[in-house]
Amino acid sequence: MELLVVITIIMLISGLFLSLSPGNGGGLPASQRILASSLRSVRALALMNRGTLGNGIAYNARYRLLILNDPSDPANHLRQFVIAVGGVNSIDAGGVDPATLAATNNAKYTWFAPESPSLLPNGVYFIPPKEDTTTTINDPSGAPAAANTRRSIIGDIADNAGNALDHTTSPPWVMFAYYNQPTNLGTMSSDKTAKKWYYVELQPSGASNHLGRVMLVLANGVMRNDASGTAVLDLASNSQFAAIALRPNGDVSMTNDADEMNTTTLTK
Repeated sequence: MELLVVITIIMLISGLFLSLSPGNGGGLPASQRILASSLRSVRALALMNRGTLGNGIAYNARYRLLILNDPSDPANHLRQFVIAVGGVNSIDAGGVDPATLAATNNAKYTWFAPESPSLLPNGVYFIPPKEDTTTTINDPSGAPAAANTRRSIIGDIADNAGNALDHTTSPPWVMFAYYNQPTNLGTMSSDKTAKKWYYVELQPSGASNHLGRVMLVLANGVMRNDASGTAVLDLASNSQFAAIALRPNGDVSMTNDADEMNTTTLTK
Protein backbone atom coordinates (compact mmCIF):
# COMPACT_ATOMS: atom_id res chain seq x y z
CA MET A 1 0.00 0.00 0.00
CA GLU A 2 2.82 2.42 0.87
CA LEU A 3 4.54 1.63 -2.43
CA LEU A 4 1.30 2.29 -4.35
CA VAL A 5 0.89 5.66 -2.63
CA VAL A 6 4.50 6.64 -3.46
CA ILE A 7 4.09 5.60 -7.11
CA THR A 8 0.85 7.53 -7.54
CA ILE A 9 2.34 10.65 -5.94
CA ILE A 10 5.33 10.46 -8.30
CA MET A 11 2.99 10.09 -11.28
CA LEU A 12 0.94 13.10 -10.24
CA ILE A 13 4.02 15.26 -9.70
CA SER A 14 5.47 14.15 -13.06
CA GLY A 15 2.21 15.04 -14.77
CA LEU A 16 2.20 18.45 -13.15
CA PHE A 17 5.71 19.33 -14.29
CA LEU A 18 5.14 18.00 -17.81
CA SER A 19 2.08 20.18 -18.21
CA LEU A 20 3.38 23.42 -16.74
CA SER A 21 4.17 24.95 -20.12
CA PRO A 22 2.61 22.69 -22.75
CA GLY A 23 1.94 25.56 -25.14
CA ASN A 24 5.62 26.48 -25.57
CA GLY A 25 6.44 23.91 -28.24
CA GLY A 26 7.79 20.42 -28.61
CA GLY A 27 5.55 19.17 -31.38
CA LEU A 28 4.02 15.72 -31.64
CA PRO A 29 6.51 13.87 -29.38
CA ALA A 30 5.94 16.36 -26.56
CA SER A 31 2.17 16.16 -27.11
CA GLN A 32 2.26 12.38 -26.77
CA ARG A 33 4.24 12.58 -23.53
CA ILE A 34 1.96 15.27 -22.07
CA LEU A 35 -1.23 13.34 -22.84
CA ALA A 36 0.19 10.02 -21.70
CA SER A 37 1.22 11.66 -18.43
CA SER A 38 -2.26 13.19 -18.01
CA LEU A 39 -3.97 9.83 -18.57
CA ARG A 40 -1.64 8.23 -16.03
CA SER A 41 -2.54 11.01 -13.59
CA VAL A 42 -6.24 10.21 -14.14
CA ARG A 43 -5.47 6.55 -13.43
CA ALA A 44 -3.58 7.48 -10.28
CA LEU A 45 -6.58 9.48 -9.03
CA ALA A 46 -8.81 6.48 -9.75
CA LEU A 47 -6.55 4.05 -7.90
CA MET A 48 -6.47 6.39 -4.90
CA ASN A 49 -10.30 6.67 -5.06
CA ARG A 50 -9.88 10.44 -5.04
CA GLY A 51 -13.35 11.88 -4.44
CA THR A 52 -14.77 15.32 -5.08
CA LEU A 53 -13.94 16.33 -1.51
CA GLY A 54 -10.30 15.52 -2.16
CA ASN A 55 -10.31 12.60 0.25
CA GLY A 56 -12.59 9.98 1.76
CA ILE A 57 -14.73 7.46 -0.09
CA ALA A 58 -16.26 8.40 -3.44
CA TYR A 59 -19.37 6.57 -4.59
CA ASN A 60 -20.07 5.92 -8.29
CA ALA A 61 -16.86 7.80 -9.02
CA ARG A 62 -15.79 8.71 -12.57
CA TYR A 63 -12.33 9.78 -13.64
CA ARG A 64 -11.97 11.52 -16.99
CA LEU A 65 -9.62 13.30 -19.36
CA LEU A 66 -11.64 15.93 -21.25
CA ILE A 67 -10.82 17.37 -24.70
CA LEU A 68 -12.45 20.66 -25.70
CA ASN A 69 -14.82 20.59 -28.67
CA ASP A 70 -15.75 24.24 -29.22
CA PRO A 71 -15.54 25.27 -32.91
CA SER A 72 -16.28 28.89 -31.97
CA ASP A 73 -12.93 29.03 -30.13
CA PRO A 74 -10.27 28.06 -32.70
CA ALA A 75 -7.42 28.94 -30.34
CA ASN A 76 -8.46 26.17 -27.92
CA HIS A 77 -10.71 23.89 -29.99
CA LEU A 78 -9.38 20.30 -30.02
CA ARG A 79 -6.25 21.58 -28.27
CA GLN A 80 -7.29 22.27 -24.67
CA PHE A 81 -7.70 19.41 -22.19
CA VAL A 82 -8.45 19.02 -18.49
CA ILE A 83 -8.86 16.29 -15.87
CA ALA A 84 -12.32 15.90 -14.30
CA VAL A 85 -13.41 13.87 -11.27
CA GLY A 86 -17.04 13.15 -10.48
CA GLY A 87 -18.79 11.28 -7.70
CA VAL A 88 -21.02 11.34 -4.65
CA ASN A 89 -19.91 11.53 -1.03
CA SER A 90 -21.89 10.91 2.14
CA ILE A 91 -22.00 14.65 3.01
CA ASP A 92 -23.48 15.75 -0.33
CA ALA A 93 -25.87 12.79 -0.31
CA GLY A 94 -27.75 14.43 2.57
CA GLY A 95 -28.94 11.25 4.24
CA VAL A 96 -29.63 9.39 0.99
CA ASP A 97 -27.59 6.24 0.36
CA PRO A 98 -24.83 7.68 -1.90
CA ALA A 99 -24.44 4.34 -3.65
CA THR A 100 -27.92 4.82 -5.19
CA LEU A 101 -27.03 8.17 -6.82
CA ALA A 102 -25.55 7.09 -10.13
CA ALA A 103 -26.91 9.69 -12.58
CA THR A 104 -24.02 11.96 -13.46
CA ASN A 105 -26.28 15.02 -13.78
CA ASN A 106 -27.97 14.47 -10.40
CA ALA A 107 -27.86 17.58 -8.19
CA LYS A 108 -26.05 15.54 -5.51
CA TYR A 109 -23.51 14.16 -7.99
CA THR A 110 -20.68 16.69 -8.17
CA TRP A 111 -17.62 17.29 -10.35
CA PHE A 112 -14.41 19.23 -10.07
CA ALA A 113 -11.17 19.83 -11.97
CA PRO A 114 -8.06 19.05 -9.83
CA GLU A 115 -5.92 21.26 -12.11
CA SER A 116 -6.45 24.10 -14.55
CA PRO A 117 -6.85 23.22 -18.24
CA SER A 118 -3.72 22.72 -20.33
CA LEU A 119 -2.94 23.18 -24.01
CA LEU A 120 -1.16 20.96 -26.47
CA PRO A 121 2.02 22.46 -27.97
CA ASN A 122 1.56 25.11 -30.66
CA GLY A 123 0.31 23.71 -33.95
CA VAL A 124 -0.75 20.32 -32.56
CA TYR A 125 -4.43 19.30 -32.43
CA PHE A 126 -6.58 16.31 -31.63
CA ILE A 127 -8.06 14.70 -34.72
CA PRO A 128 -11.73 14.19 -33.77
CA PRO A 129 -13.55 10.86 -34.26
CA LYS A 130 -15.08 10.28 -37.69
CA GLU A 131 -18.56 10.79 -36.14
CA ASP A 132 -17.67 14.43 -35.45
CA THR A 133 -19.44 16.88 -37.76
CA THR A 134 -18.23 20.15 -36.23
CA THR A 135 -14.73 20.20 -37.75
CA THR A 136 -13.61 19.76 -41.34
CA ILE A 137 -10.21 18.09 -41.77
CA ASN A 138 -8.32 19.26 -44.86
CA ASP A 139 -5.44 17.16 -46.13
CA PRO A 140 -2.41 19.09 -47.43
CA SER A 141 -2.23 19.82 -51.13
CA GLY A 142 -1.16 16.81 -53.16
CA ALA A 143 -2.11 14.21 -50.52
CA PRO A 144 -3.50 10.88 -51.79
CA ALA A 145 -7.28 10.85 -52.25
CA ALA A 146 -7.76 8.22 -49.51
CA ALA A 147 -5.32 9.81 -47.05
CA ASN A 148 -7.94 11.36 -44.78
CA THR A 149 -8.60 8.21 -42.74
CA ARG A 150 -6.76 8.81 -39.49
CA ARG A 151 -9.25 9.59 -36.72
CA SER A 152 -9.47 9.29 -32.95
CA ILE A 153 -11.58 6.42 -31.67
CA ILE A 154 -13.37 6.66 -28.32
CA GLY A 155 -15.77 3.79 -27.64
CA ASP A 156 -19.05 3.90 -25.71
CA ILE A 157 -18.97 4.19 -21.92
CA ALA A 158 -19.61 0.78 -20.37
CA ASP A 159 -21.79 1.51 -17.34
CA ASN A 160 -23.46 4.90 -17.78
CA ALA A 161 -26.86 5.35 -19.43
CA GLY A 162 -26.08 9.00 -20.09
CA ASN A 163 -28.28 12.10 -19.98
CA ALA A 164 -28.73 15.47 -21.63
CA LEU A 165 -25.48 16.82 -20.17
CA ASP A 166 -23.46 13.61 -20.35
CA HIS A 167 -23.62 11.76 -23.67
CA THR A 168 -22.08 8.29 -23.31
CA THR A 169 -22.21 6.75 -26.80
CA SER A 170 -19.24 7.03 -29.14
CA PRO A 171 -17.69 9.54 -29.02
CA PRO A 172 -18.64 10.37 -25.40
CA TRP A 173 -19.00 14.05 -24.51
CA VAL A 174 -20.05 16.12 -21.51
CA MET A 175 -21.08 19.73 -20.88
CA PHE A 176 -18.50 20.81 -18.31
CA ALA A 177 -17.03 23.94 -16.71
CA TYR A 178 -13.70 23.55 -14.93
CA TYR A 179 -14.59 24.45 -11.35
CA ASN A 180 -12.04 23.61 -8.68
CA GLN A 181 -14.82 23.06 -6.13
CA PRO A 182 -17.41 20.23 -6.29
CA THR A 183 -20.26 21.40 -8.54
CA ASN A 184 -23.06 19.53 -10.30
CA LEU A 185 -23.40 19.58 -14.08
CA GLY A 186 -26.71 21.43 -13.96
CA THR A 187 -25.15 24.36 -12.11
CA MET A 188 -22.20 24.39 -14.50
CA SER A 189 -24.50 24.51 -17.51
CA SER A 190 -26.87 27.14 -16.12
CA ASP A 191 -24.16 29.77 -15.60
CA LYS A 192 -23.24 29.64 -19.31
CA THR A 193 -19.59 28.70 -18.73
CA ALA A 194 -19.97 25.03 -19.60
CA LYS A 195 -18.62 23.85 -22.94
CA LYS A 196 -18.74 20.57 -24.80
CA TRP A 197 -15.82 18.22 -24.18
CA TYR A 198 -15.05 14.76 -25.54
CA TYR A 199 -13.79 12.49 -22.79
CA VAL A 200 -11.88 9.32 -21.93
CA GLU A 201 -12.96 7.60 -18.70
CA LEU A 202 -11.21 5.21 -16.31
CA GLN A 203 -12.83 2.98 -13.70
CA PRO A 204 -11.94 3.23 -9.99
CA SER A 205 -9.87 0.09 -10.58
CA GLY A 206 -7.71 2.04 -13.05
CA ALA A 207 -9.00 0.10 -16.08
CA SER A 208 -10.56 1.68 -19.15
CA ASN A 209 -14.32 2.18 -18.86
CA HIS A 210 -14.96 2.05 -22.61
CA LEU A 211 -16.61 -0.64 -24.70
CA GLY A 212 -13.94 -0.98 -27.32
CA ARG A 213 -10.89 0.87 -28.51
CA VAL A 214 -9.62 4.24 -27.29
CA MET A 215 -7.04 5.95 -29.49
CA LEU A 216 -6.39 9.69 -29.43
CA VAL A 217 -4.82 10.80 -32.71
CA LEU A 218 -2.79 14.02 -32.95
CA ALA A 219 -1.56 15.96 -35.95
CA ASN A 220 0.29 19.13 -36.90
CA GLY A 221 -1.90 21.74 -38.53
CA VAL A 222 -3.61 25.12 -38.43
CA MET A 223 -7.09 25.63 -36.96
CA ARG A 224 -9.33 28.32 -38.41
CA ASN A 225 -12.99 29.28 -38.90
CA ASP A 226 -14.48 29.27 -42.36
CA ALA A 227 -17.06 31.72 -43.71
CA SER A 228 -19.93 29.81 -42.07
CA GLY A 229 -18.25 29.91 -38.66
CA THR A 230 -17.42 26.20 -38.47
CA ALA A 231 -13.97 24.93 -37.57
CA VAL A 232 -11.48 23.85 -40.23
CA LEU A 233 -8.20 22.06 -39.49
CA ASP A 234 -5.66 22.34 -42.31
CA LEU A 235 -3.14 19.55 -41.86
CA ALA A 236 0.51 20.45 -42.28
CA SER A 237 1.58 17.08 -43.65
CA ASN A 238 0.01 13.74 -44.43
CA SER A 239 2.76 12.04 -42.43
CA GLN A 240 2.86 14.18 -39.28
CA PHE A 241 0.56 12.13 -37.04
CA ALA A 242 0.93 10.51 -33.63
CA ALA A 243 -1.40 8.71 -31.26
CA ILE A 244 -1.95 7.64 -27.66
CA ALA A 245 -3.81 4.39 -27.04
CA LEU A 246 -5.57 3.48 -23.80
CA ARG A 247 -5.47 -0.27 -23.22
CA PRO A 248 -8.35 -2.14 -21.52
CA ASN A 249 -6.33 -2.50 -18.31
CA GLY A 250 -5.63 1.27 -18.19
CA ASP A 251 -2.09 1.15 -19.53
CA VAL A 252 -1.10 3.88 -21.99
CA SER A 253 1.01 3.40 -25.10
CA MET A 254 2.24 5.76 -27.82
CA THR A 255 2.53 5.08 -31.53
CA ASN A 256 3.50 6.77 -34.79
CA ASP A 257 2.48 3.79 -36.94
CA ALA A 258 0.24 5.08 -39.75
CA ASP A 259 -1.47 1.68 -40.16
CA GLU A 260 -2.34 1.54 -36.47
CA MET A 261 -4.06 4.94 -36.75
CA ASN A 262 -5.94 4.12 -39.98
CA THR A 263 -9.62 3.93 -39.04
CA THR A 264 -10.50 2.10 -42.26
CA THR A 265 -8.75 -0.97 -40.84
CA LEU A 266 -9.85 -0.57 -37.22
CA THR A 267 -13.08 -1.23 -35.35
CA LYS A 268 -14.33 -0.15 -31.97
